[in-house]
Amino acid sequence: MRQLLQWCYGSLLSLAGTLLPVQHANAILTADCSASMSPSIINVSTAITPSNADSANINATLNYTCKNTDLLLSMKVSVCLSADGGDYNPSIISPRFLKNTLNNSRLAFNMTLPGDTVWGTASGSIYKSVVHTIAPKNSISVDVPIKISLIPNNDNKLATLGAYINNFNTSGTAITYADRLLPILSTPDCLTDVIKEKKPLLFTVQAKVVPSCVINATSDINLGSHSANQTNIVGSNNNAINTTCTNNTSYYIGLSPSNGNINGAGMMSGTGSNTDKVPYQLRSTAGSAGTIWGNTATSTTVGNGLASTGTGVAQSQTVYVTVPSADVTPDNYSDTVTIRVNY
Repeated sequence: MRQLLQWCYGSLLSLAGTLLPVQHANAILTADCSASMSPSIINVSTAITPSNADSANINATLNYTCKNTDLLLSMKVSVCLSADGGDYNPSIISPRFLKNTLNNSRLAFNMTLPGDTVWGTASGSIYKSVVHTIAPKNSISVDVPIKISLIPNNDNKLATLGAYINNFNTSGTAITYADRLLPILSTPDCLTDVIKEKKPLLFTVQAKVVPSCVINATSDINLGSHSANQTNIVGSNNNAINTTCTNNTSYYIGLSPSNGNINGAGMMSGTGSNTDKVPYQLRSTAGSAGTIWGNTATSTTVGNGLASTGTGVAQSQTVYVTVPSADVTPDNYSDTVTIRVNY
């Protein structure tokens, strides 16, 4: 009986001795993991304007690979992929911001994972992969789609001209992984394990805001009804032209009557067989002696047009019309004016 107890005691000592190498193996990572973004420079758009400042988007692919370097044993590997706010501000994640390289203007954007989950860090919403089992001397490669989108309700339409950028090169943007040999014994966790490795994940998100103008709407100028002997008729419309131009973009509006007169002197025509014409003058200021509004403006000079500067939101322009005389055949007279916005 004494001999049997000694034999059992010796067996227990031997079993404890065989467990020590496994604990030691856990203290040394056998996996080798890395991650990269494709493309590494993610260009949301080279032509951001007020029209797409709240909606432009692009897809990228985050790839990570893990290799089991052990010659004999399979392993489990847990991978965490985190992204902070980048060098704009690491702590600001939802939304993130692209900064103008010349001033304080910025563009708000989101980086989302499949399912529209915001990609974040370990302190918030992090992407944690399923735990992978890797055979000896084998590896895995996994693609994770990432969507980068400019988002509304953050004054993106007010962004000024120039290049915008956010470099993700801070410690909060990384791949972290933990592993276990003999996976039957335990499951690794890249968030909570003491023994784990962290490697930087480097990429850049950028966009460019460019000059742009669009005519949103136009509205007719109605001069009303007048007797045949009336002179110096005036009219106007405060919302005749409605435009939206990129913030800080200089633009020049030219007006051209249907007769092509570059000085804004047009002729209104009657209906049917009526050949009478009613002369009129387009003006940018009020009164019979107001400033003539013609069509000599270019993208760099105002000429006899109207100069303005974009704000990123809709702007209305007033058009004035003067008619020297209405001594013509009673009828409805009209003309079509072409609007040209130069920027």
